[in-house]
Amino acid sequence: MSDTSIRYGNDLSYRVIQPGWVIESDGFGLVQARVTYKWDASPENIQQFTSYFYLGASCDIDGWSSLGMSKASMTREKGDILTIVAEYVGIDPTINGGSRTNPIMSMSASSSSEDITHHPNFYKIACTSITGSTDPQVPLAGPPPTAGGFEKDTAINPNRALWTPRVQNTGATNNCQFVAFLPAQKSTEPVNIKAGVKSYYKPQNTIRMTQYFDTENEALSNASYVGWFTDGTYFGMPPEYTALCGEGAPAYPGRLYYIPEYEALVSRSFLVTSYSVERFGNIWKTTGEFMLSGLTGWDPDIYPGPTQ
Repeated sequence: MSDTSIRYGNDLSYRVIQPGWVIESDGFGLVQARVTYKWDASPENIQQFTSYFYLGASCDIDGWSSLGMSKASMTREKGDILTIVAEYVGIDPTINGGSRTNPIMSMSASSSSEDITHHPNFYKIACTSITGSTDPQVPLAGPPPTAGGFEKDTAINPNRALWTPRVQNTGATNNCQFVAFLPAQKSTEPVNIKAGVKSYYKPQNTIRMTQYFDTENEALSNASYVGWFTDGTYFGMPPEYTALCGEGAPAYPGRLYYIPEYEALVSRSFLVTSYSVERFGNIWKTTGEFMLSGLTGWDPDIYPGPTQ
């Protein structure tokens, strides 16, 4: 069968970039390009598709050869012409020298149930940001009675805290354990709104940080710290987020304040709970999650912590 196609202009023996290519920047340093090519649909060119368009292949747009191909598609059109659409990705060389993008940060705040005995105002008033419902303010339970059990005097034990009896000769100064807040013990006593309370909602913040690196080694080095605690500095966390650990500025208006004895123990930190690494063209996409600790940080006797 004879070839009835009419050929004129460029013979497309070499792939030709078409007008209308697009380059996008996300503002954090990630640059992406979408380029369309036309190419002669010869058997040789069809076979060489993956030889020219492979993972990490350099972008042909002038000035953007640092971008690497992430994927490409080839379509045979009428007139024995191949249409190839290639997508490229890379890091803006003006951001951190092209070694990594600026981190994209997101934070979710939630609450989880915590034993009421862990409340800072359980034994004595340690959190000065909580003003209480009485004047003068009293601890939720206060210290247990000398012999344990139950203190009947509501002036001393207004919330009806019940403790286990003290066991003698154990070596502990007072080894009572909290049992519960009891309801009113007499019909003449007021209703105890804390009756049955054994837990409270403790705030919990989780940070998610997405960042791209130009080397696999740096991405995997960060991932190796899953299970470690950190103040976020090592991972390049912006200071606005490392400030949640109590270091630096700003001091956010929602932070709580404590008596000096308690304040000296406050040392929050982040636990690296997950960290994913994925190749994307010639760069590596990473997503890490960091859980903010309680007041005294993640226990260094249980969790390792980098020195940075």
